[in-house]
Amino acid sequence: MQPVNVAYQQGCQMPLEEWVWLNRCGIFEDPELRRYVAAFPPRDLMQNVSGLTSEQDFASHGVDLFVAISKVSPKPLTEYRHILDFGCGCGRLARMFKGHPHMVSGCDIDRRHVDFINGNLDFICASLSHVHPPLPYEDNMFDGLISVSVFTHLNEGSQVEFLSELHRISAPGAYLFVTVHGERALQRAHAEERIWEMISVDQLGFDRALRAFGEGKHGFILQHGHLTRTPSKDSWLSRAKRTLFGSGKSVEPFEYGITFIPESYIRSHWARWFEITAYLHGAIHDFQDIVVMTPVKSAPFAL
Repeated sequence: MQPVNVAYQQGCQMPLEEWVWLNRCGIFEDPELRRYVAAFPPRDLMQNVSGLTSEQDFASHGVDLFVAISKVSPKPLTEYRHILDFGCGCGRLARMFKGHPHMVSGCDIDRRHVDFINGNLDFICASLSHVHPPLPYEDNMFDGLISVSVFTHLNEGSQVEFLSELHRISAPGAYLFVTVHGERALQRAHAEERIWEMISVDQLGFDRALRAFGEGKHGFILQHGHLTRTPSKDSWLSRAKRTLFGSGKSVEPFEYGITFIPESYIRSHWARWFEITAYLHGAIHDFQDIVVMTPVKSAPFAL
């Protein structure tokens, strides 16, 4: 049912339930309401970041992410003075910050995503990042940082690099909301054919990751997709750091894959940089876990 007497122009400053209704249902029931929500990316970009091709499905996913983060945040998301959407893609979550009263930034390794956001979502400043640090931000810059579906794809070395980098750009007392594949995701990947097809990994690699997970270790499965590049295969590219093809895809040496991380590992290893204040199993679509954390006062540099 459509809310009555609602100031739609307030965007995400509206009551959460009404903002959710507008984005998930309202604009598809009444096209006149579309002017109150953020623009949708073109179909190819939606598919690139989420596998979805319909605006309604894409909107619903963004709503789910926004609601999940809102529920675990110790304060309303509108109260953060400067939020970073680390790995923002083409705005699946970022669209939900329309109307935010303070600063919102995003970064992504795909220039097409950054260009779309900067050309269509005037409430966000997006920057091009790379598969290795540094991120294009000053020290202590953000009091709220969100990372959805990034650490779910990093090998252990990249994980360390970016945990250290997120610590660098986090203000004292900041809150970070990071999604990972934990026990629930591993269970579903093992038991459900649809999930198995979605993650698209080989059985041998999955079995190795499963054993590592059971031993309390970081379980990474390399995928030879469009982001995986090795120095041996692209030796001249490995010397051309921070270079992008016109397609916007990174050409730095990088291992991309599917990662499963036990909660015990996160609590012990990530404690070098962050205090874990909450750990929510299956908080996003009964699949990804959300790690809520705040930076420790001092942390080691990434190796």
